[in-house]
Amino acid sequence: PEGPPEAYKMSIDINELVQSIATEVLKQLKPESKKACALVLAERDCLVAEKVHNSFGDEYEYYFFGEEAPCAEFSRYIVPSLCVCEMSDLAVGKAHGKIMTEVLRQMLLGHTVEVLSFGYEEYSQTAPGPLYALYQQHEKTLQGFGMKRFQPKAPESLKVRESLITEKVVSGAAAQGAKELVVLPAAMVTPLAEEAAKELNINISKTL
Repeated sequence: PEGPPEAYKMSIDINELVQSIATEVLKQLKPESKKACALVLAERDCLVAEKVHNSFGDEYEYYFFGEEAPCAEFSRYIVPSLCVCEMSDLAVGKAHGKIMTEVLRQMLLGHTVEVLSFGYEEYSQTAPGPLYALYQQHEKTLQGFGMKRFQPKAPESLKVRESLITEKVVSGAAAQGAKELVVLPAAMVTPLAEEAAKELNINISKTL
């Protein structure tokens, strides 16, 4: 009577072995992602993931805090948002909680940590001047530690639909880092705008 159970157990063991081999083969056949890895120093959340993706695009494979990542090192370290309490702690070299401890550790290792938004800015209209200035100073201190505000890539070309292109429009394009200003075919470009474009090394071109 013990024969069939043993045979059944052996059958299960063989099935598990076959499944394990098949999984490993599929893993080997699957092409490895050539994207660089980015570590998001926050717990995975749909809204946070969307915020990060909208900022950095498809250039990276994103892994959140606590997730196992196959990459040996990360190209970027991202903090979606930093509240006033976290800022205050980090500015004096302290950290509370596992995530902020990891943020501090990465800065100690010499890595740049990019922040998408600072919580203190939500109080710009209500906070007393000296208190708001304190957090602005905290941000400067953290910059010295290796934490910086995320800066989106400057657009190479900027399209505008104004019928009159003034010096202000050209200056605005320059402020965004654009090297080319694409305007409508019928747009009128003022002499001051043309002069500003030359000074700022911006090419003004008209679409067909």
